[in-house]
Amino acid sequence: MNRWLICLVSTLTLAVSAFPTSAATPSSKGKQLFESKIEPALVKYCYECHSKKGESIEGGLELDSPSGMMRGGDTGPMIKPHDMEHSSLLRMLRHEDGVSGMPPEEKLSDDVIAAFEEWIKLGCPDTRTETGPTLKEQRYQDAQNHWAFVPPHKVAPPAVKQTAWPRDAVIDGFTLSAMEQKGVKPVKDASRLTLVRRVYYDLIGLPPTPEQIDAFLNDKSPNALAKLVDQLLASPQFGERWGRHWLDVVRFAESSGMEFNFTYPHAWPYRNYVIDSFNQDKPYDIFLREQIAGDLLPAQPHESPQAIEARRIAPSILSFGPKRHNSRGTEFQMDIVDDQINTVCRATMALTVSCARCHDHKFDPIPTADYYSLAGIFLSTEPLYGTIKQKYSNTPTDLLPLGENGPALHAAAEAYDKQLQETEKKLTTQTAALKKAKDDQKLAASAHKKYEQLVATTVVDPDKPNAIKGPSQADVDKKKEKLDKANAQVAQLTSEVTTLKTKVAELKKNPAPRPQYAMTARDRKKPADTWIAVRGDFREKGDVVPRGFLSAIQIDNTPKIPAGHSGRLELAQWITSEQNPLTARVMVNRIWYHLFGRGLVPTVDNFGLIGKQPSHPELLDDLALQFMQDGWSTKRMIRQIVLSRTYQLSSTPDPANLEIDPENHLLWRATPRRLEAEAIRDAILTVSGQLILDRPNGSTVTPLGDKLARSIPLEKLQPPSNYRSVYLPVVRDYVPELFDLFDFPSPSLVSGTRAVTNVPAQALYLRNSQFITDEAHHAAQRLLADKQLKDDTARVDLAMRRALGRTPTPEERTGAQQLVQQVRQSSDPKSKTVEVDAWAAWFQTLFMTAEFRFLVDAR
Repeated sequence: MNRWLICLVSTLTLAVSAFPTSAATPSSKGKQLFESKIEPALVKYCYECHSKKGESIEGGLELDSPSGMMRGGDTGPMIKPHDMEHSSLLRMLRHEDGVSGMPPEEKLSDDVIAAFEEWIKLGCPDTRTETGPTLKEQRYQDAQNHWAFVPPHKVAPPAVKQTAWPRDAVIDGFTLSAMEQKGVKPVKDASRLTLVRRVYYDLIGLPPTPEQIDAFLNDKSPNALAKLVDQLLASPQFGERWGRHWLDVVRFAESSGMEFNFTYPHAWPYRNYVIDSFNQDKPYDIFLREQIAGDLLPAQPHESPQAIEARRIAPSILSFGPKRHNSRGTEFQMDIVDDQINTVCRATMALTVSCARCHDHKFDPIPTADYYSLAGIFLSTEPLYGTIKQKYSNTPTDLLPLGENGPALHAAAEAYDKQLQETEKKLTTQTAALKKAKDDQKLAASAHKKYEQLVATTVVDPDKPNAIKGPSQADVDKKKEKLDKANAQVAQLTSEVTTLKTKVAELKKNPAPRPQYAMTARDRKKPADTWIAVRGDFREKGDVVPRGFLSAIQIDNTPKIPAGHSGRLELAQWITSEQNPLTARVMVNRIWYHLFGRGLVPTVDNFGLIGKQPSHPELLDDLALQFMQDGWSTKRMIRQIVLSRTYQLSSTPDPANLEIDPENHLLWRATPRRLEAEAIRDAILTVSGQLILDRPNGSTVTPLGDKLARSIPLEKLQPPSNYRSVYLPVVRDYVPELFDLFDFPSPSLVSGTRAVTNVPAQALYLRNSQFITDEAHHAAQRLLADKQLKDDTARVDLAMRRALGRTPTPEERTGAQQLVQQVRQSSDPKSKTVEVDAWAAWFQTLFMTAEFRFLVDAR
């Protein structure tokens, strides 16, 4: 029984609206047929697993009510009134090829099957009375009451016993209240030495120098931390740090990945756009609107050309996702659309909308119809990612020319390329013609010579002048005429080929310069709604659904999509509406995660029903509302959190608190956090003095062109670089070794969080890699070049201050000096690098410590 019902659910088709379709008014004949044949079959074969009173409701399919019958299960309706061809129930009853027959054990009688056919012809009349909403409808309604779909509301911070403890009334008030309710006491404040290192890494991703540490420690003013925070927020390194967080979320990469991994030479302008946006503190709602529909946003008064260009670069988010370039047509487009829906919805609202591609979402109130409403918007959008037509690359596109003269330079370069191609093509044609003409010339010359010789050697018998057989002088003259024509043809073609060769050489010598390019997106010429792809198969067309948004999120004055528009602009407005209950919450939670190592909602990328509940829901709501009231300012939100006492706590564990809250959900201490791969690399380069803080020009992927990554040597994909890690090329499947070892996220997936692993390969890399060895030697050379250091003790101390931000303990100082001395003694005394090697050993030891890689309390 269950096997049949499961097969039935698994092959449901024609996914349409999330709302039930009313059955046709029953005729007397249909009424009698339903009561005598159809309902008894349903009761006998279906109700056990598909009714409210049954053992279960398999696949969300309820067959004991008219609305449940018409609505179908998780994968959509199985019957369509008056339409036998598109009612998959009949195919299963008939046990047709390509479907799972039902019941599987035995086929129903021909009379029963005929009754179902007739019943569908009559419009599926149903004489049963409704018994309230189906369980699926009830589940949908209940899901809409999930906390994340309810607008945030402000609640006054609760009263606390330790009234003097909070520094920020909202943040500290809510966290302390939660602690007091559970009998937990916050630990002491972090030391200023601990705090300065934490703030530098969190805000700009770089370690503070000894001079910067001293400046903070020596500032005794009550607002010393606030001044430091403001200084770091204004630093250009802030955008590089926080821009990298966003690049994780939108799966930024410079190649397509998948089976045929083509490089994307023009993805990097988006990287710079993101960094600049964070440095400018661009309002987050504008930041999102630009990435979804920046090409459609109208220019603002006094808006600079650079700002307009940045908006046009922003939709690159829709273009640099992973792609199967060897695919084409509808399949290619639908896979791109699925990636776009997943990225936009998870990045902005932390909803897994792509789960509704094949069937209604299993948990969240997102029907398949909503997915295809969004799909219509993105199918009406053309992603411009570039690439060229070549083997395994079937669908190249245009790009966005950059710069004031970009369009003109692009047009000139296109005209130049066309002229060169046409000239080369003509040269090829004429060269081939010249070769043929020369062959004809040889034949004509040979024939002429042969005829001349024959005429010259022919002896005429005076008695029989007409008996001569062979060519005459007239024949020779004809051959001569043909030869003359061949000679003229060769001369003409030789002249033309010479001219064309010269022209090709001149064109190649003076190529038209091209502008820089960027990816972007634009509306297609004929935007249109799309149909539901039954079970996600685009070849099986269901009903057409209008372009629109998620029905579970109700917003007043929801923007209407005009005819002839894709709907991206309206989608951007809908997502960034202050009435959208998710957008501000999600971003505030992302900010919180990066400052605490855990979000107020731990499932940072999933606010749906299978995501985790917020640990401090009132605090999340308050911060989300404050975020919007402050003009969606990321910097102001970061500042508020960093200046809270909750953020400034020590990471020292408390045994009593550990018993109550071992995972620190209540935030009674600062959780020790490991640095990301980029921060580890940048810190090493900072200590060695080799870090280049300037922004590089473009990307090292750009000069490689559009190629399969596997055809490019690794040293060209990842050339040596001392720029900040955010500027290293992110080629899918070819990320730098250090990134790979220290949990760099997959650039093909939305990743709002980073994994933290501890595996032997990490220690081996820090111990044996050439990069670490080289930087340790650079750090040693830098240390030895400091003439103010008079002895080994001073060198040991400065090395540790540069690497760990603190001075060594007496035991550490002694151990370091012993290490340096041991290397000196074991080295060749004639070697000129003894001192560098000795101090490099000390720096490499520091690089290998957990304290170098983690944000913990300074000793």
